[in-house]
Amino acid sequence: MCLEYSSGPDAWNNNYQYFAYNPTFVGLGKEMKKRELKKHIESAEMLPQAAHTLAIGSFTKFIDKFPSVQQIKPERWDFILTIAGIFVGVTKLYQDAHIPENEKTIIIEAVTKASIQIYPDAVEASDDCRTFVDRTYDALAKLASYQDNPQFIFSDSLGTWIVWNIFERQTEEDDEESRQLMRVIGGYIVHSFISWWEQ
Repeated sequence: MCLEYSSGPDAWNNNYQYFAYNPTFVGLGKEMKKRELKKHIESAEMLPQAAHTLAIGSFTKFIDKFPSVQQIKPERWDFILTIAGIFVGVTKLYQDAHIPENEKTIIIEAVTKASIQIYPDAVEASDDCRTFVDRTYDALAKLASYQDNPQFIFSDSLGTWIVWNIFERQTEEDDEESRQLMRVIGGYIVHSFISWWEQ
């Protein structure tokens, strides 16, 4: 059967068949998917280095606003913020309904490979970050203050993981500077990488 583009009463059904079964468009669709996957893999390979670069460049900026950051070793800061940036990018990838699950697996493998080239223990650190953030997110979501401002739940959960790990201890509840740092640094990392796959 020869399918032709139609503009008549049955246009929608006929045109669907035209595009769905026309070899030219079927082939074009596959080629576009290949290009999209290639683009995502390239983004995956760049994500860890981008997170690392951001971490290195942000250290002095945060010292100016938060004096307590001076006691942190720069190497520790770089490591924790790099992992946090990778985590945000990967989390957003998993939430993207437009990317097929089998492609996500390929993309994650590319992220992992690039991550361990920078930090060999990146996988373990990322798992720790994910476990902590998931648990903290669930806890914060139950608080009335966050029910009124749910947009901060994820970034504050991540910010808490970052702050506890850069200081290598749990901060005190009455430590106002640490609480502010959690809010600011969590939002900073989320804002930097939440749209990574849209670039």
